[in-house]
Amino acid sequence: MVSSAKVYDLGQPYFNGMPVHPEDPPYSMVIYRYHEYTKKLFEKVAPGFSDSMELVITSMHSGTHIDAKCHMARDGMLHNGVKAAEIVKHSGYTKYGTEEIPIYVKRAVLLDIPASKNLDILPPRYGITAQDLEQALKLQKTEIKEGDAVLIRTGYSRYFTTDKEKYLHDFAGITEESAKWLIDRKISLLGIDNLAMAVPKPFTVHLMFLVDAGTHVMKSLYLEDMARDKAYVSVLVVTPLKIVGGTGSLVRPIALVYEGKP
Repeated sequence: MVSSAKVYDLGQPYFNGMPVHPEDPPYSMVIYRYHEYTKKLFEKVAPGFSDSMELVITSMHSGTHIDAKCHMARDGMLHNGVKAAEIVKHSGYTKYGTEEIPIYVKRAVLLDIPASKNLDILPPRYGITAQDLEQALKLQKTEIKEGDAVLIRTGYSRYFTTDKEKYLHDFAGITEESAKWLIDRKISLLGIDNLAMAVPKPFTVHLMFLVDAGTHVMKSLYLEDMARDKAYVSVLVVTPLKIVGGTGSLVRPIALVYEGKP
């Protein structure tokens, strides 16, 4: 069954100079150990052998990633009224850490908002409304069921590797109204192809999902191939790293599309 599915890679590449939130540490990767060095190092125990490895310095919110419930707070409070200050140590969070994010294997619905408006990409700083979501569902002839994952395409993922400034500052996103619309449908996971999710107010949508609803969110997805193929319904697979006490995880999600609907 799996061999008959078309696989879509929803992850963006990780590279030096990639766009990250202006307040976050930059992503950095260097080669830490070279073959020339290790060939000499292991010459006595394994003649001819060598290896190489890299050193990566990054937050878990660079590129394609998923947020843990401890990532954001409102007035110091996390989901279910948990006080962030009471569960944090220098080594991480004792509750709501990344290790608590489940593996997701979910029916997923892609909402291609630009296509529903006969556009290739949404205008800069456009705020997606609940009516936009409903219109996309109607035109795509799809439906959102309780427990589904929802993937929202704005079109801005194309700028991730080509125009850092556009990706960071011009992105379209979802409004508080459309966030409520999604939460009311009891979705299990939200994914979007931009970095900061919300328009026009920053962080409001994060708080609605992470703090109020306790729903995880993914950002910086690559959704262009699915949109091109009109792959509106899929099986989404997300496997976050088990980082104990972390606030999120880099991920490389995949979507499986079968001939029959999932």
